[in-house]
Amino acid sequence: MKTIRNQKYSRSVAINVVIANMIGTGVFTSLGYQTGSIPSWFSIMVLWCLGALISFFGALVYAEIATRIKESGGEYTYLSKIYSPWLGFVAGWISFIVGFAAPIAAVAIAIGSYTTAFFNISYDIIATLVILIIGSIHLLGIKTGGWFQNIATRFKILLIFFLISLPIILLIFGDFSRSEVVFNPFNNGVNDLDLIFSSDFAISLVWVCFAFSGWNASVYFADKIENPRKNIPYSLILGTLFVSVLYLALNSVFLFSVNFDDLTGKTDIANIFLKTIFSTQIVSSLSLIFGFALLSSLSSLFIAGPSVLEMMGKDYKTLKLLNKKNKNSSPYISIICFMIFPIIMIQTASFQEIIEYIGVCLSFFSVLVVIGLSVVRRKYKDFKAFRLPFGNIISFIFVIVNLWMIFHLVSNDVNMLIYALWTIILGELLFLYVNRYDLVIFLAIISAEIFYLFHYCF
Repeated sequence: MKTIRNQKYSRSVAINVVIANMIGTGVFTSLGYQTGSIPSWFSIMVLWCLGALISFFGALVYAEIATRIKESGGEYTYLSKIYSPWLGFVAGWISFIVGFAAPIAAVAIAIGSYTTAFFNISYDIIATLVILIIGSIHLLGIKTGGWFQNIATRFKILLIFFLISLPIILLIFGDFSRSEVVFNPFNNGVNDLDLIFSSDFAISLVWVCFAFSGWNASVYFADKIENPRKNIPYSLILGTLFVSVLYLALNSVFLFSVNFDDLTGKTDIANIFLKTIFSTQIVSSLSLIFGFALLSSLSSLFIAGPSVLEMMGKDYKTLKLLNKKNKNSSPYISIICFMIFPIIMIQTASFQEIIEYIGVCLSFFSVLVVIGLSVVRRKYKDFKAFRLPFGNIISFIFVIVNLWMIFHLVSNDVNMLIYALWTIILGELLFLYVNRYDLVIFLAIISAEIFYLFHYCF
């Protein structure tokens, strides 16, 4: 008789996790940080096309690695096997803090921001509550969590299609006024070539990459997916392509409908767009719907994230509690960690600070994984594995663009480099601690680091 412990996520869940991880707060918040420094529709669309291309290239590389190294854990597992256990441990630590805990906090903050007016409750209280609720759902097991993920993701996709189609419908009926944005790249009053190669463009790419982050989501729980050799590449490639098309369409709609001046510096882009069409009361109700739609992103992070800590618990005796499962086969200690630490971040950091911090760290470790592709091919020969097309050109482009982006970001704000290095160094110290002390000390150090980093640094 098949038990709960043998249950695995289906292909549809794997695809939906990738889609939900990608379609989070970024596409609904980042445009306001781009229009101020890049006053050109054409350059902004090039920016989003580049983000889509780099994400797709990353998905292709990870698809090959995942079909050769058939284990969960993402960067933690890959870097441990490609380079050394200590680097893998640091990557696992980064994945925990930066890859999942920080995005959970960011998504929860966005949900709180969208719904605070409707509930008349502080956004941080709402953010805390939704983290506790979604975390509790996934404590109920794979079947329940997968069901919720599929429903929530489909709801969000329908909402995005509604936003994309709304201006088209209104134009047909003659009740819509488009923005004053100039869509002719040859007559828009700016030099797009200079903008595309500027530092502002590279820094804005950080926000776009955050919006696309999650393209690698299914590799974090690879051993919990049915037929991973086939379904992981399928989920990575199809999920990334689907989201890329949606993002390009959605940003075109936003720019077509709202003036640059109204977008610049704003984070509630969807609300601003809706205010150009509906009354304040209707927008308030729709904001609540947007808040519910973002729950799918939160849920997907609770599927992928705990798998990293679970794998660390398997590999290190001092962390074995992280691998402990409840009667529903959920790694409940790991899930609880992803409920506690994002709540700490919500109280200690701003949304923008979290995003830029995420961008530097995640891009760097993704680059390390992609560079290690040749090592993976030598160590894990598998003729049935997915093969990256066009040789190594794709991985080379991925590395160069990401390093270019990181260089400009840290040049603009050297503190981001300091924070990233501090986090990496602390991860190395933690690697030494887990070989001597117990989980209590490990968690105490993590708590101290989160408090210091997000309270004193930011």
